[in-house]
Amino acid sequence: MTTKPSMLRALLAALCLTLTTACSSEPNKYDFGISVAGGPIGWPIWVEKLTFDNVWSVPAGIKEGGFDHDPPGGGLVGLFAPTAVPGSVQARWFSHRTQTFYQIDLALPEEFSDRVDEWYQKYPEPKYRHYFIVGFSGKGEALVWWEAFCSLCDYDRSEDFSTPIVENAQANVVEGDPSRYRSQTEQFINEGLFPSPGE
Repeated sequence: MTTKPSMLRALLAALCLTLTTACSSEPNKYDFGISVAGGPIGWPIWVEKLTFDNVWSVPAGIKEGGFDHDPPGGGLVGLFAPTAVPGSVQARWFSHRTQTFYQIDLALPEEFSDRVDEWYQKYPEPKYRHYFIVGFSGKGEALVWWEAFCSLCDYDRSEDFSTPIVENAQANVVEGDPSRYRSQTEQFINEGLFPSPGE
């Protein structure tokens, strides 16, 4: 049995189309930083766990402010080699003020990665540094923002770009042992950051 050249070409074309489609479905990877905000002032938190897509994580620790800023201001906790933008955020944190543990598994909007593509085109590197900002409040709220910071603009912040991705997502209250944070909580009370629980 012989194979006709036209049939072989059709099979080869179908194989190329399949490979091209498979390769194009790979997500774009970007060089962005992760910033974590807490608070607001008077509502310090300790982030126990912070993961993205249930796959990779960053350390966060204590956060005392920035949650209520526009854009949220947080401490930079990581700069990564090119990485695909996450589709979800998982976090667990402790509110020193309320002695409460919170947890959230937050799915990001489906169009988020497409929007990031647009932002990298509109705010290109190296003029702009891009940041994925997550925030967790001592009141049990979570948020996600994106920021493009003009690194060549000196003190002129008018060229910066920032936008909310998710705002005011309410976390679940979960079980935990507040005594692990007793000494830090007492220090905050002694500094007058907030009153003793129950006062």
